[in-house]
Amino acid sequence: MKTDTPRIAVGAVVFDKLGRLLLVKRRYPPAPERWSIPGGHVELGEELKEAVIRELEEETGLKGYNPKLIAITEYVSEDTGGRIIYHYVIIDFLIREYQGDLRPNEEVLDIGFFNLKEALSLKLTVTTRLLIKALMTQGVSNGVIHIVYREVLKK
Repeated sequence: MKTDTPRIAVGAVVFDKLGRLLLVKRRYPPAPERWSIPGGHVELGEELKEAVIRELEEETGLKGYNPKLIAITEYVSEDTGGRIIYHYVIIDFLIREYQGDLRPNEEVLDIGFFNLKEALSLKLTVTTRLLIKALMTQGVSNGVIHIVYREVLKK
C-alpha cells in the first residue's frame, strides 16, 4: 500500500478494573496476526472521539464513553528506495467508562485484557509496543504522550 498522504487513525486505550489493557489480535494488514489496541481509520467527516468510540464498539463489542486524548503517534515506514509505504498519525484515547461484553468482529482473530508486562511478551504492532512502554514510564495522567517512529522495510 503505497500512499501519497498520511492516514489518520484512532486507538482506544481501555483498562479493566484489574488494570489490564484491552488488546486485539489483528486479522488484516498492516501488521496481521499482531496484537494492538483496538482502533482504525477515521472516516470522512467523522470527529476523532466519534471514530474511537465507533472503532472500539465495532472491534470489541464494548460501548465506550468520554474518551480522553492521551497519545499521538507518528508512524512512517519506507522501502529501501525511500518510497513511503505507510504514514499514519494515530491519535489514542483513554476510555475509562465502557459497558458491554467482549465480542470480536471479523477483523479480530483474538481479544483479551493483559497486564502491561504480560502484553510486552506478545507479538505486538510496533506502535502498540511503543505506547505500552510509554504508558509504563509516564502513566495516563501526565499529559499527552508523543511518539515518533520511522522505519525502513526491507523487501
